Amino acid sequence: MVCPRCILLIHQEFQALQVEVKTVRLGEVEVFRPLVDTQLKALEERLVQLGFELLVDDVAIIVEQIKRKIIEYAEAQPILPVNLSDYIATVATMSYARMARLFVQHTHLTIERYYILYRIERVKELISYCEYSLEEIAQQLHYKDASHMSKQFKKIVGISPSIYRKNQSFERKFLDDIIT
Repeated sequence: MVCPRCILLIHQEFQALQVEVKTVRLGEVEVFRPLVDTQLKALEERLVQLGFELLVDDVAIIVEQIKRKIIEYAEAQPILPVNLSDYIATVATMSYARMARLFVQHTHLTIERYYILYRIERVKELISYCEYSLEEIAQQLHYKDASHMSKQFKKIVGISPSIYRKNQSFERKFLDDIIT
């Protein structure tokens, strides 16, 4: 779940199954009572139809929590006073090194690579709005400067951000597609 509409949709699906929900947050639903098997199966089927998945595997849950922390870190305003690894270490009671290994096994990307790819997708999004200069985008996404952002963008996308802006062919990836 990556937007308010997704959260609303998930909340509605739980209501349709007559399951009382405490909270629905990005990638997480907390219920008052555990679901019975029939509810769980019906929920899983409906989520798959809607393009979501129900995570029950502990590793998959940790990986999603890490992704959520990466997004929070990248979007934080002002810049957080900790580095990414320290911020992610707050996810679970295991070491950062173990979380990093699980993340790579599950996504085939390092945490740092996912963070870079996420930021590049956000750069594409902000460019498509045509509201911000490249310098402002770089500041929003915690790059040292627009030059650093442009070099990273060109390395990954194949063209510079300014050419990307001029082309007006804003091809972006869904967050779930970052790992492919």
